Amino acid sequence: MASILAPLLRLGAGEPDRFVMRAEGLTEQEARYLAVDAVYTARMTMPRVSGTTASRLAPLYAEGWFGIYFPDPWVWFMEHGTGPRTMRSLAGKTVPMWVSDEDGSLRAKNPKIRVRTTADGRTQVLIFRKAAQLGQRKQVRRRNKWTGVMETVWTVASYPGAPGRINRRSDGMGWGNGDAGQIARGNVGVRWRHPGLRALQFLNSAIAGVAFRSNVPLTTIYATDGAEWEHFLNRGGSL
Repeated sequence: MASILAPLLRLGAGEPDRFVMRAEGLTEQEARYLAVDAVYTARMTMPRVSGTTASRLAPLYAEGWFGIYFPDPWVWFMEHGTGPRTMRSLAGKTVPMWVSDEDGSLRAKNPKIRVRTTADGRTQVLIFRKAAQLGQRKQVRRRNKWTGVMETVWTVASYPGAPGRINRRSDGMGWGNGDAGQIARGNVGVRWRHPGLRALQFLNSAIAGVAFRSNVPLTTIYATDGAEWEHFLNRGGSL
């Protein structure tokens, strides 16, 4: 069965930390039941790695409305989606990264490395990578492939937007689509490039789904923060 979605309206200019649906005539007890059910549904359907982000979702409710609170700001981007971008804000920073270590090679090199097991059973370790400053270059020693002599050369450092390796190309499968050898989607040969996120809409689907199953009319879902939602209610729910 396809996901049920409700119209979405973003209130205010701040980053949302809650999704809320109004329902005329809903008692506080009924709203609590719907909010708890919506949180459970969202936890079961959202992407999970360690499960920490899912565990921090919380029900919100009062007479006439219910919803889901999410304290982690990246939940909004998972829900709403993002376009591809070069992460220039990382220039000069040391970036923590969880990477898979199924063969144990990274743990063998560093027995004290931090380890976690993901919700789907993968073993990951925490590593750190330094992003260079924008435009930075570095000196490296290389052997001249023609003369065999070691030489000092300047090369581009790993800064956001620097030329990078194209490590994956299309295999041309698809029966005559003619793209064999072309750069695969998401591999643009640029370092520190985020491919973007597809809008998953698990919060919208969870709230709309429990409303539908409980015969509550589907109305607009508001993406907002606490201060803006309180201000909205104090205005009598008018835009």
